[in-house]
Amino acid sequence: MPSIRINEYSYEYHWWGAGETKAPLLLLHEAVGHAKGWGDFPRRLAEATDRRVYAYSRLGWGESESLVAPLAPGYLEQEALEILPKLRTALSLEKVILLGFQEGATISLIHAGAAPTPVEGVIAMAPVLFADDALRIEVCRLYERGLPDSLNSTTSDPDRTFLQWAEVWGGGGMKNWQMDDFARGITCPVLGLRGVNDGFTTPAHLERLASLVRHLESMTLAGCRHAPHIDKQAAVVTAVSAFVRSLD
Repeated sequence: MPSIRINEYSYEYHWWGAGETKAPLLLLHEAVGHAKGWGDFPRRLAEATDRRVYAYSRLGWGESESLVAPLAPGYLEQEALEILPKLRTALSLEKVILLGFQEGATISLIHAGAAPTPVEGVIAMAPVLFADDALRIEVCRLYERGLPDSLNSTTSDPDRTFLQWAEVWGGGGMKNWQMDDFARGITCPVLGLRGVNDGFTTPAHLERLASLVRHLESMTLAGCRHAPHIDKQAAVVTAVSAFVRSLD
């Protein structure tokens, strides 16, 4: 994959599609993920929406450089308000629609609510709005199972990154974390998606988002676990395409 430099560090990115006249979509991956982890989803999304689709890997994941400093509480806000604006500038994404999964959805929402450059819309799949017991339990379970095999060959320093992430969420650093104030600042339309069988987040996260955002369309997908773009890809592509058309 090609790379760009932000704050003197290399970030991998990729793009699909040729719809250069419309606002592109930018995909932000989950906590334990990377740009290649989206699989065939970006290509299908580009074809369905006739828009260019971008994805990138955060530091420590995929082929981006290893973490520079230890991961600490506040890393989501830093990604949303420091790194993402610079990445948009580097990729010439003056107009953009953000699509995030899990932590990627959280970063997208924080960016939409507080970054100086506006976005056209946000698609938030399984967003994390606050730290709760259910989320911390799932983090601990994931830590006990160990690093997913899919990351061993795609991440520059997987064990270190995974351990730091698990310690931030499993310890007390994020115990009282929430993003209500950022969500209140969102003025663009938002599409919220969640699988009914999601074991990582509870319905309370989308409910909290609905109480804070002015223009929210919310969907709960039956027969779907944590990753809607994997378990219900066709339904998600259809829903995102309709949402994107509504922004024109």
